Amino acid sequence: MIFKNSFTAFVAALIIVACANESNRQTISGTLTNAEGKKVSLVGFVNGQPDTLGSATLGSDGNFEIPISTGRLSFYNLVVEDNGAIVLAFDSTESPVVSADVDYINRTYEISGSEDSERIRDVFVSSVKYETKLDSTMKVLREATQNRETDLRMEMSQAYNETRKDYRAFLLDFIDEDTTSVANFSVLQRHDPKTDLAYFIKVRNGLEPRMKGNIFFDQLANNVATLENQQKQSAAISAGQPAPEIALPNPDGETITLSSLQGNYVLIDFWASWCKPCRIENPNVVKLYNKYKDENFEILGVSLDKDKAKWEKAIADDNLTWPHVSDLKFWNSAAAQLYNVRSIPFTVLVNPEGNIVETKLRGKALEQKLESIYGY
Repeated sequence: MIFKNSFTAFVAALIIVACANESNRQTISGTLTNAEGKKVSLVGFVNGQPDTLGSATLGSDGNFEIPISTGRLSFYNLVVEDNGAIVLAFDSTESPVVSADVDYINRTYEISGSEDSERIRDVFVSSVKYETKLDSTMKVLREATQNRETDLRMEMSQAYNETRKDYRAFLLDFIDEDTTSVANFSVLQRHDPKTDLAYFIKVRNGLEPRMKGNIFFDQLANNVATLENQQKQSAAISAGQPAPEIALPNPDGETITLSSLQGNYVLIDFWASWCKPCRIENPNVVKLYNKYKDENFEILGVSLDKDKAKWEKAIADDNLTWPHVSDLKFWNSAAAQLYNVRSIPFTVLVNPEGNIVETKLRGKALEQKLESIYGY
């Protein structure tokens, strides 16, 4: 009798465990209309590369259920054969449920069972509305321009700019609503990190506790860190800041420093023999040097060359008679890194006290600046 009761209890326990396992089984499921016979797959990413985690073929009712086993929070694509994909983000505790008409898959889909995926859906659906309006307005604007309909062109131009403004406000407000949402990745794709770096930083900081170690997050974090560093470097060479010291060899191997030229207005001129815009600009720089060289004006040429012979030949050919330095390290030049030089020609005008007056002066702008300083 004791054995019978024990056996009954054991069977009951197995049933309970089986039911518990069934209820905890992770799946992605839903209904996709207008998709009979199509294959639907859940695609994850391993080291950034797509990996199909499971798939199903849709019947006439459009219902599907794919058993899956995922890990920590990450991105996934629910791919419908020939009809695109839905972007999702979830972890092993969630079983998303999707419904969509595959003919309009990113316009009308619904999702439950995953808060981050729901937020992604809100971004996509709202963005489609804004982008559709922008496209239709631009089409009318182009036609009005071609037909020389001035009033309509002005009206459509204003409407286009207002829609862009509203779209931008929606996206930035979306981030501010929840800086920890994975959906913010989708928002950032619609922004330029150079103009909206503050929001890239917000998203990076908000997602770090949830996603650090995820390849997509780590790429974002690295890119933001690089831009932050560039921003700090740019701030360090803004007007009014002390000009960072430069100490590099001249063609004879003698070390020349920027500080040794203090007491003059000094134009730091980043250039190279291989840089055509630099070589085109050189005659203008020579003219200005000859005009002001006896008025406490000096130039320090900093070359991004690699080949010493070509550097020296360019100095001679272009008649550049001011001091020149280079470590012959191309874009890895220590001075270029220090001054955050991303393109050449690039100039920095330094006053006699060693502080930066202005950057990126060339051509007419450089001529006018020197005229304002020297009075002629």
